[in-house]
Amino acid sequence: MRALFLNPPTGRGPRRMREGRCQQRASAWATVWPPLSLARTAAVLRDDGMDVRICDGTVLPIGLDDLTRDVAAWQPDLVVFNAVTPTIESDLSLPTALRAVAPHARFAALGVHVTSLTDESFALGPDLDVIVRGEPEETVREWARAVRQNTDFADVSGISWRDGGAVRHNADRPFIRDLDALPFPAWDLVDRSAYRSPISGRPFVLVGAGRGCPYPCKFCVAPAYYGQTPRLPSLRRIGDEVERNLRDFGIREFLFWSDSFTLRREHALGIANEIEDRHLGVEWSCNSRVDHVDPDLLSAFRRAGCKAIAYGVESGTQAILDEVGKHVTLDQIRRAVLWTREAGIASIAHCVVGYPGETATSIRRTIEFVKELDVDFAQFYCATPLPGSTLFEEARTKGWITTADWSQFDQDNFILETDGLDAETVMRLRDEAYRRFYVRPKTVWRALRRSTPRGAVRTLAAQVRDFLSWA
Repeated sequence: MRALFLNPPTGRGPRRMREGRCQQRASAWATVWPPLSLARTAAVLRDDGMDVRICDGTVLPIGLDDLTRDVAAWQPDLVVFNAVTPTIESDLSLPTALRAVAPHARFAALGVHVTSLTDESFALGPDLDVIVRGEPEETVREWARAVRQNTDFADVSGISWRDGGAVRHNADRPFIRDLDALPFPAWDLVDRSAYRSPISGRPFVLVGAGRGCPYPCKFCVAPAYYGQTPRLPSLRRIGDEVERNLRDFGIREFLFWSDSFTLRREHALGIANEIEDRHLGVEWSCNSRVDHVDPDLLSAFRRAGCKAIAYGVESGTQAILDEVGKHVTLDQIRRAVLWTREAGIASIAHCVVGYPGETATSIRRTIEFVKELDVDFAQFYCATPLPGSTLFEEARTKGWITTADWSQFDQDNFILETDGLDAETVMRLRDEAYRRFYVRPKTVWRALRRSTPRGAVRTLAAQVRDFLSWA
């Protein structure tokens, strides 16, 4: 059997993340993540003896016509593809286009959107056979075995599927407890040179460092994909994966991918120690909550090669932090960024503007707060009610959503209408945030100082491009 794992082509649209909770445009980072979910699931089926391929239409210069020719030539038995909210309609039209040239193929979609709005997704994709709900690896393995053995899908937990004219929803699949049991991602099946760090310009890959987040941030979709209970691979497994990527692929730069890398301090510290003890000489970045770091931990990160940490700053107003369920304080944010700078690690602030309850004053306070923090990089997202988030359910119930066009559900657009702010004001203030943060000599100098020449050119070119679009 043959299985194609696919990120659908983006055509003339913007490149965007397609990994778990992340569906935003590449934007000022000038890069997208390597397809970790596809690479891991492809590796699972390869271990089962299947012939597998990965096609990432997000980075490859291919369109639907190119993909159709390739599918017609290879004739896969299974096509498994990522579907994300802003492109959901075009993503779910893919089975119709490809079935014309591969009539015997079975098509399955995965991702947060189809997990959260399963029936609606089947309605948008009339030729879609299966939806994989939640994390995909074991579910796709069991479904592929059922296809290979020509057995009924009724016993495959974790899927919804078409049974004649009806849609059936099988029982949920328990989350994978032993992450060490998964094979290493099939990075040999992707063009690794297409994914480059926005800071160094060197190729990088993702290393899964954990799944699940217990925190109730209302705008986040992470629990819909990986659940709320943290699950962690062993330190040896992570060390082996890093070493394998270095040995087999020459990859020296990594992003540790998890809902929050430092949820368990001793585990994060153990990863740093594992890398340092192996003398691998690699560089890496991660994400973190601001209340889960301290000077000793950050010093250990730096010794092990950590170059950057992304923090969910979200807002410069305590009332908004409380409203979104962040459970941190402004002082904790200040301390985390200060400690990160003192450790010699770059800091990245992720902020959300326009959350219900915001005012123009509170957004401007966020802008000033981020400048005061003196972080190295900042991203400002619009509060977007993405399916799978608490915000989506609240906004849909209260009638705050101004459009039914899924392509507008993008963190670069503001589509909420509440008593506090209108869309024009939020978009204007978001653009102001980018201008006031990035159009500063200090910011440009830091980007140059922290980047390799190639990384600096890529990052600054992307910032100039975005600035021209804002101006």
